[in-house]
Amino acid sequence: MSEWVYANLTDIEGKIHTIAIPHNYESFFKNGIGIDGSSIPGFASVNRSDLVAKPDMDTFVRIPWRDDEYFVLMSTYYGNERFEKDPKNLSNKVDKAFEDFGYRVVMRPEMEFFVLNEKGSGNTHYFDPPYEDDTFEYRKNVSEYLMEMGIPIRYHHHENATGQIEIELLWIDGVEKTADFTTYTKLVSRWIAKDMGLKVTYIPKITRELAGNGMHVHLFLKKGNENVFKGDGEISQEARYFIGGVLEHIKYIAAITNPTITSYKRLCGGLEAPRYLTWGYRNRSTLIRVPARMKDIEIRNTDSAANPYLAFSMLMLAGLDGLRKKIEPPEPIDYDLYSLSPSELAKVPSLPSTLEEAVELMESDSFAREALGSEIYDTFVDMKKREIEEYRLAITDWELNKYGEI
Repeated sequence: MSEWVYANLTDIEGKIHTIAIPHNYESFFKNGIGIDGSSIPGFASVNRSDLVAKPDMDTFVRIPWRDDEYFVLMSTYYGNERFEKDPKNLSNKVDKAFEDFGYRVVMRPEMEFFVLNEKGSGNTHYFDPPYEDDTFEYRKNVSEYLMEMGIPIRYHHHENATGQIEIELLWIDGVEKTADFTTYTKLVSRWIAKDMGLKVTYIPKITRELAGNGMHVHLFLKKGNENVFKGDGEISQEARYFIGGVLEHIKYIAAITNPTITSYKRLCGGLEAPRYLTWGYRNRSTLIRVPARMKDIEIRNTDSAANPYLAFSMLMLAGLDGLRKKIEPPEPIDYDLYSLSPSELAKVPSLPSTLEEAVELMESDSFAREALGSEIYDTFVDMKKREIEEYRLAITDWELNKYGEI
């Protein structure tokens, strides 16, 4: 049997595209392979479609559940330059920006998603034991395969909603590497589900009643071996500036961190969705939480539909802007925001309530264009506007049920 390499790249929306290459095809590993960039959604026009996809050998890994087969992730080039609309290339640039500032990024994402085959109902399944959990063997298999691939796993467990599970990764150095491992987590979770006769989805909100899928991001910065976020009894001033930058920019980059129509049904649907532009110690009602150990922060609005290369990059650049400009955040919140009355909550600054509003905010501010680069920015905005228009013209089941008897 031949040995095969499944080489993957990620488009602007975060979808994975794969080409199968014989392991003995030496030219691929030396020079990359030509691809038609116009066939990758949002990548290239026909007259600029000749791209070269090169393997990132730091991501080359054996596929644990298949014999003589391997994964690798690719970055794309136009001529001799990194292709500007490749999300993986953006995350590489962000890592270099932090290095230039003297920092190293350390991140830990939480991956929430649904296994659609589980029977049951409601939001009362948090930490279900294995003998009550139809997802347990699947979740365990995915986690073990990821660990065999060198991806560190903190834990896995059943989440609140029926069929909802979480796989949380451990600390990873660098924005690009964190996004790489997140991409592999999605790829493995889908492949193993197919092999086991299951179906999974990372949709942010699957029904009105069930809790939605977030992708909370824990992070801190290092200088040398020192965690510069760690404080004594509270987080450091550097961490406060970082929080200030994120809260300053987050509503203008929400279309990146929460990129679907359904994202805003999660954020505006209650069930402790982190919508309000606040932060606090040990407070899960705020958008940014400082855990009890006082050495990292957790950004809670990002959802599982986001492209990890774009979302992680934009969050980090927002925080870096806070560090550069020494942006002080507002005072931390120590009460439950969801205990406030609707009139009180209306006074608290919040994320946009729809994707359309998120795109309008993104266009109203220069930060996103400067951070993404004009090529990704223009294409992303155009794709989202077309998506919004498609949704506006769609006839939904709700409309048919509501008005069908008129």
